[in-house]
Amino acid sequence: MCKFYSAVISKNGELYHNQFTTSHEDIVSAYNLRDNGMICRVEFYPDDDKDIFSPSKYKLHLDDKKPLWWTEEISEKTERSLLTVIKRMIITEDQDLVLGKCVLLNGCKVSNIKNSIVYYMENSHVNVMLGNSQVNEMWGNSQVNEMWGNSQVNVMLENSHVNVMLENSHVNVMRGNSQVNEMWGNSQVNEMRGNSQVNEMWGNSKAPRKPIKS
Repeated sequence: MCKFYSAVISKNGELYHNQFTTSHEDIVSAYNLRDNGMICRVEFYPDDDKDIFSPSKYKLHLDDKKPLWWTEEISEKTERSLLTVIKRMIITEDQDLVLGKCVLLNGCKVSNIKNSIVYYMENSHVNVMLGNSQVNEMWGNSQVNEMWGNSQVNVMLENSHVNVMLENSHVNVMRGNSQVNEMWGNSQVNEMRGNSQVNEMWGNSKAPRKPIKS
C-alpha cells in the first residue's frame, strides 16, 4: 500500500507526482510513463506518523528495487524537491478558505474546505467541509463543525469531533474517544471502536449501534 507522500522518478532524475493521489500507478498512468526499468517508485515520509508535520524528519524510501542508474545525486535532488512539496502543504496559520488543495493542518482554524484533501489534521478546527472534500486522519482535539455534500473523514482518532454530518457525508472509522454529535440525510459511519460515540441520528443516516471495544 502506498504511503504519504508518493512519487515516481525517471532515469534522468525528473520527478513525477500529484498531490491528489498517493498511488504510484495513478502517477504512472497520468504521465503516460513506461514501466521498463527507466522509472523508480519512491515514497517520502517520517518513520513515526506523529512526525508528519515535521519536514526535517521525512526520509526517502525506494518502493522498487534500487535501479542500476540510481545515484546519490538523484537521491539528494529528489529529497530536496519533495521536501519543498511537503513544506508547502503544511498549514499552521488560520485560513478563511482552502479550495482545491491538498494540505496538512496543524494547530490552525479553517473556516471552509471545498473540494480539497486534508491528509492529516492535529489539534485543528474546520468549520465547514463542502463538495468532495476529504480528511484522511483527525488526531488530538481536531474538530469539524459541519460536513456537507460528499465530504468524507477516513479515520477519527483520540478526541477528534464532528458536530454535524449532512447529505452524503461519510466517516469510515471512529476510534478512541472520537465523537459525532448529529447525523442527518444519508450520512454514514461505517465502523466505531473504543469509546467512540454518535449522539443523534436522523433521516436515513446510518451508524453501528455499539462500538467494538478494541
